[in-house]
Amino acid sequence: MPKILVIGAISEGNLTGTSLEAVTATLELAEAMGAEVFGGLIGDECARAAARFAAAGLSEVFVADHARHAPYVAEFHVAAAQAIVRRCQPDVILAPSTSETSEWMPILSGRLDAAMASACTRVGFEGDHLLATRPVCGGAVQGEYVLKGGLRIVTLAPAAYEAATLSEPCPISLVELPDVQARVTVVEQLNDQVGSGPPLRTARTVVSGGLGIGNRENWSLIEDAAAALGAAVGATRAVVELGWVPHAQQVGFSGQKISPELYLAVGISGAVHHMAGLAGAKTIVAINKDPEASIFRTAHFGVVGDAKEVVPAFIARVKELRAQQA
Repeated sequence: MPKILVIGAISEGNLTGTSLEAVTATLELAEAMGAEVFGGLIGDECARAAARFAAAGLSEVFVADHARHAPYVAEFHVAAAQAIVRRCQPDVILAPSTSETSEWMPILSGRLDAAMASACTRVGFEGDHLLATRPVCGGAVQGEYVLKGGLRIVTLAPAAYEAATLSEPCPISLVELPDVQARVTVVEQLNDQVGSGPPLRTARTVVSGGLGIGNRENWSLIEDAAAALGAAVGATRAVVELGWVPHAQQVGFSGQKISPELYLAVGISGAVHHMAGLAGAKTIVAINKDPEASIFRTAHFGVVGDAKEVVPAFIARVKELRAQQA
């Protein structure tokens, strides 16, 4: 029987939501392939994450739990993944696409001589071939890749699938790690969190601004709206390049890929490079004075108007409603 290994991701000791999304993709693929599904976790003190992962409908979870995995170093993750692969002997490996897997998964692919497709939005099976779909050209085109034979690896974009539901837990097995000397030593970790709001990558609500705000002085409108909603602050590449905000707040193809419940886009035209970071957004609300702005073709709700007039009125109304609920 074919085997599929889904490798989860851990953040601050917790299993990420994208890991459960990857499980859903894995279970769907397993049904098409007639395959058995296993899980893999790599981290430090990841018992809590492993227990949650084990309840996601898998046959067994292999855990590489070791202090050397914090802080993250790619070589250690690759070595741990190779140890898990030796135990599991999978035909396919799936994992969420993260900044870390974007580094170490290609190394693993090379070590194992495996075909790989990254940041995919869909994965399927036809005949003996694995089919993977991913956005290319900044999201303007969807490319379909055929991965033939041997071991195949696919990482999945956030919000490409719904999160798997939890049920009865499966067995958890610890994996003995090989002795590896990494060529990289982490000297210091710098926090890229900006402002007092929630982290942009995981925020349920995001208020984002573009050049339509007018100038740097007007950026306070974005920050005030985010504060009123308890949201994270995002930005377009053009705003970042002008130095209005740090790169950590950039949303888009060359910035962060996010999947909030609500994305409020203020003064953003809707270029494909920016929208490529919003594939997982549930609801997009656009405010733009140009009725022909391309973002209105994607937004679920739109307001045609000057942000300097619309946003203060919006903030005032939010505060009024919050006061009524207090």
